[in-house]
Amino acid sequence: MDKSEKISWFEQFKIACLKPSQYKRLLNLAKGKVILFLAAITLITTILGYGMDVAGFTVSVGGWKNFILNRLPAFELKDGTLSVDQEMDFEIGGVHFVADTSKDKVSTEDLSNKYQMELVFAKNEMVVKNTAVGNMMNTFSFKNMKNVEFNNQAMLSMVPMIRIFIVIMFFTQWIANIISYLTVCIFITMLTYFNQRTRMDRKNREDVSFGKIFKLSIYARVIFELVETIGVTAGSAIFTGMAWMFISYFGSYQLLLAGFMRPEDRQKPDEML
Repeated sequence: MDKSEKISWFEQFKIACLKPSQYKRLLNLAKGKVILFLAAITLITTILGYGMDVAGFTVSVGGWKNFILNRLPAFELKDGTLSVDQEMDFEIGGVHFVADTSKDKVSTEDLSNKYQMELVFAKNEMVVKNTAVGNMMNTFSFKNMKNVEFNNQAMLSMVPMIRIFIVIMFFTQWIANIISYLTVCIFITMLTYFNQRTRMDRKNREDVSFGKIFKLSIYARVIFELVETIGVTAGSAIFTGMAWMFISYFGSYQLLLAGFMRPEDRQKPDEML
């Protein structure tokens, strides 16, 4: 059994992004180190994505108190009915908020496929949609809240709860990012594994196990996950389309193949694995 190699986190990061020819060194890392690397990378993408979105929104509105009292349209929930001075449509940290009290109920047309999480308000009800984990959609009727009175001023007392909710959402997004990351890794691992199993010249080569390929796929994804997160946070539509998804998946696949190239294959890049 190979001894676990001591490679620092930053060296792992450098190899993942810049030195695919050294990927095989990473096979000797202990599983715990690989898990910590995955956790750290997805934490970074969560901070660069969700974290920057929330921080940018908070700064742009002058803080939560100013947002609630001066930027948010005046609203009131009273006698089981919600009224809003004007329509609302904004996003905070990936959560889409919509309010239109000219409608009695929320319709499916009010929901958007662009967002995984939405809170949509109408005169008599609120719909909460969450497709980040599962496919949850719940409707809450204001008719059951006739004894509740709530408005902008009352909302100020909820600022601490809003902050707690933001922290909870951060960790939820982190978990969702880990699941998404691993899903793509499994996909490119299957492609690479299938590629080696169907090669015409595989009798002259040693098969690489699915587990080893999957281990290296975690590193092959790094550069594309970071570029995509930064691009999406910057508001570039390029990184949300099918073209980028193909480039991202195919690029990770090619990095993974390059990691398994033998020295003699470097003169013949079409012969990998």
